[in-house]
Amino acid sequence: MESPWIIVTGASRGIGLAVARELLRDAAFRVVAVARDEAALKAAFGGSAGVQVVVQDVTDARAGERLAEVCPAAWGLVNNAGLAESAPLKQTDDDLLRRHMELNFYAPMRLTRALVAKGVRRVVNLCSTAALTGYPYVSAYAASKHALLGATRSLAREFAAKGVTFNAVCPGYVRTEMFERTLENIAAKTGLDRAGAESKLAQLSPQGRVFEPGEVAALVRYLLGPQAAGINGQALSIDGGEVAH
Repeated sequence: MESPWIIVTGASRGIGLAVARELLRDAAFRVVAVARDEAALKAAFGGSAGVQVVVQDVTDARAGERLAEVCPAAWGLVNNAGLAESAPLKQTDDDLLRRHMELNFYAPMRLTRALVAKGVRRVVNLCSTAALTGYPYVSAYAASKHALLGATRSLAREFAAKGVTFNAVCPGYVRTEMFERTLENIAAKTGLDRAGAESKLAQLSPQGRVFEPGEVAALVRYLLGPQAAGINGQALSIDGGEVAH
């Protein structure tokens, strides 16, 4: 029996790349790796077995239909592609709000709508602890992730009787390229050095640390597997207990 196909968006770097590699480990799954950057996709997956690379802007209105054509027998969808920009309220203009909602909410909703109709049975949405609480200067980001989590919970109930599951993974700060840009922004605005900026963010978690992409990827893999069939409508945080406290 062939391994099931999983579509992973934002797969060329960061959490998306870690998820794709985790799914490919031991040939447990096959992966449709989706991203806008063709060079980055080829660098990440060139020659890899069990991978189909698709260059696609997921904010395109037809992205879902195209992915359904490319992989009509997909078992799972991991909506990972996302945007995180920070700004105080006076600089949170309509364009900033639209950018976040378009990539973090509308795009995964369109993909989900198209692909569940074609037989996808597992949907995992990469949210954030920002979907569970609030942080200063990221109201646009937090709002878009709250929206995606709300949709995850609603769809889980809508499709439960059909055996389709929807879950959200909500990590705290994860050591990715996006995290490095966050450190640079903090350092530029506060005068802290890189180590000081990282320490400031690490202290948000009771464990006092930043999380690794592999930790997120392992949970995503579990949620896509047969042993997770009864997990539905959940927001699973990887934050060392931050939200619980």
